Amino acid sequence: MPDFLVPCSYHALMLLINLLLLYCIWRSRFVPPTAFFALCCCGGFSAVLYVIVLRGLDGNLAIHGLAWHGSFFLFASAFLMYRQKADGKPRRWFPSLVLGFGCIYFGLAANTLLFEPTALVVREMTITTPKITKPMTIIFASDFQNDHPGRYERWTLQKIKEQNADLIILGGDYTQGKSREESRNALKKWNQLFHEIDFQAPLGVFALRGTRAHDWDWWKEKFNDTSIVPLEESITKSIGEIRVTFLSPQASWARRTVPDEGQEDKFRIIAGHHPLYAMVPQDAELLLAGHTHGGQVQIPFLGLPIITYSGPLPRSWATGVTTMANGAPLIVSHGTGLARGDRAPRVRFHCRPDFWVIRLVPSVTPEG
Repeated sequence: MPDFLVPCSYHALMLLINLLLLYCIWRSRFVPPTAFFALCCCGGFSAVLYVIVLRGLDGNLAIHGLAWHGSFFLFASAFLMYRQKADGKPRRWFPSLVLGFGCIYFGLAANTLLFEPTALVVREMTITTPKITKPMTIIFASDFQNDHPGRYERWTLQKIKEQNADLIILGGDYTQGKSREESRNALKKWNQLFHEIDFQAPLGVFALRGTRAHDWDWWKEKFNDTSIVPLEESITKSIGEIRVTFLSPQASWARRTVPDEGQEDKFRIIAGHHPLYAMVPQDAELLLAGHTHGGQVQIPFLGLPIITYSGPLPRSWATGVTTMANGAPLIVSHGTGLARGDRAPRVRFHCRPDFWVIRLVPSVTPEG
């Protein structure tokens, strides 16, 4: 079946199932709560089962079906149940309960699928250190992951550029298409955006490679004819008054100390796509990583990701700032994009996309 027919047939079937279930409610004189719950389960089960049969598993399509068709069913069924009677009297409390739940359900769906995925947050951190003599601003942005760069991606790059940073570090995973051709087309669009926005910084823009499943062998094409420097292997560079170790994808996954036999008097940063490298002591004042997307879905109030795909990494380390044993902060970005492909629902809940602005400020000494 052609790709464009899959969502069309899916939504048509879900609408048909919804109408059939609503017809059952309309024809009934009274629908008890247990029967209504069974109808909801029937609709939800149908939404997931059809996706599994048709495409193996399309998490994104399934979540959209559950969100929008589920909202429609709750609102319509509440309206129909207002006409029913219990013990000869019009029903009030149960249809009102269904209507209230429908409003909450629709609000969560709209937030998770429409608002949060593009509700970009600029997070800031200030670090005071005696190892520099003048202020420096560094931006860390990671996991742009998309298949069709457009308005949101342009706005994201412009937002980064507006910070007037001295140094920009990109943390990997730039595209995720369903095919090689789709990923390559996305790289070309990214390249065009970089040129249009004139994306650069005084001390340079450095791009790490992410996972090979997303940053394929031709990932560097995204940066053709730009001032952005793609880095595939581990390397340490002196940049102004700081020293930055850029890790290869393999090195960022390895739990090994990253040595630096260079100038020890400089403020040292280690940047890797994956945060696993931070699980062993590192001789650095700042650690940067991405990959986890903050989990994309976090438990409210606790702020803990449900899924991180980060192996033994502590769940609390997969989002935000964690202070290491030597006092150095580990910053793990939520990324600016979303996991994609057939199996990944493009959702965010309690976990907005972000990039980090880190301001290094010189310490004021008594002599100064």
